[in-house]
Amino acid sequence: MKAYDPFKKLWHEVDIITPVKTRGLIACPTFFDIHTHVRLNGQEDYSSLQKAAIAGGFGRVLIQPNTLPSIETYQIFHEHLELARDKIVDFYWACSIFGELHPDGRKILCYSNDGFEYDTRRILNAFKNKKPYLLLDHSQLHELDGIFYDGTNLSNKTRPVSNEAISIFRNVMLGLEYGFKRFHIQHVSTQRSIETIIYLRKYAEITCEVTPHHLFFNMHDIKNTNFKVNPPFANDFDRETLIKAIENDVVDVLATDHAPHPEKPDDFERAPFGTSGIEIAFSAFYTIIGNIEKVIEKMTIAPGNLMGLRLNFDLDNIVLIDPDARYTVDSNKFFSKGRNCVFDGMKLNGKIVGVKMKGKWVYWDGEFFLN
Repeated sequence: MKAYDPFKKLWHEVDIITPVKTRGLIACPTFFDIHTHVRLNGQEDYSSLQKAAIAGGFGRVLIQPNTLPSIETYQIFHEHLELARDKIVDFYWACSIFGELHPDGRKILCYSNDGFEYDTRRILNAFKNKKPYLLLDHSQLHELDGIFYDGTNLSNKTRPVSNEAISIFRNVMLGLEYGFKRFHIQHVSTQRSIETIIYLRKYAEITCEVTPHHLFFNMHDIKNTNFKVNPPFANDFDRETLIKAIENDVVDVLATDHAPHPEKPDDFERAPFGTSGIEIAFSAFYTIIGNIEKVIEKMTIAPGNLMGLRLNFDLDNIVLIDPDARYTVDSNKFFSKGRNCVFDGMKLNGKIVGVKMKGKWVYWDGEFFLN
């Protein structure tokens, strides 16, 4: 079987004994998603998230801190640690930059402000009071209302398209002044943000990510509340800029921003933000980008390096992919409790067939072997 090693950027032949004899599959390391949300409280929990992650080919997942209650204290963190205990997926966490926790480089890998409303004063105080470490930055001027960007053909409140880029500049510059040197910009959505990141790389160590949904859709594609995501969809020129930024390696990481909700109300104002997609993320990225080596690299070695994890190509932890498969997304069949998927009903290329973790097959073509 052909295997792609993203650490050496080489294809080679490997002998892999699979549960079922197959042809045409390729192997690569399990993926690492650095932008995942777990809900608890009857919604997405660590058991359902584990199944969804495995079905999507992910062996490592970094949880964002905007849970209820948020991951801001040692007590809450240890509750999450206990809930994820004995899971075969390796769970890691980002802690809120506004709480009492600090990254430890083992399980708490970074700070994050994702999912928290903050203004300039609040983020400034956080930078003043925290020991500098990597920050995952959800860049938004929360002072300005609006669930969509200006130009969207909807009657709801909108915000300037420049909102994200201005926040990136503000947060990086403020952080630099108080000793922060590493910033990872989450779910970049506009050309202005890409240009701002390129400029700021003269001053700081800045990485960034894009999501599959921001590569596929623009503000005129919004047809129901599943398309209410944050940041919002921009115009098609912005979308095409993001794709080019991946091709040119301006974008470092491909991340899911898996934000599951069982069902959203039809009212845009009341509906929560987010789309569920960790199970189909690889297929979406592969469909829109086309370069399977680049997709694998930005879903394995790139997030691992960013988080300081020493990873390598290991036949005990692999994903088997059928690159020629084409299937229709049906969110009703998701293992996630999230049914809110913008890709529902779309045809995507490339299918996750099998997943081997820690030396044993845990998933094969829709069936789990977790016990």
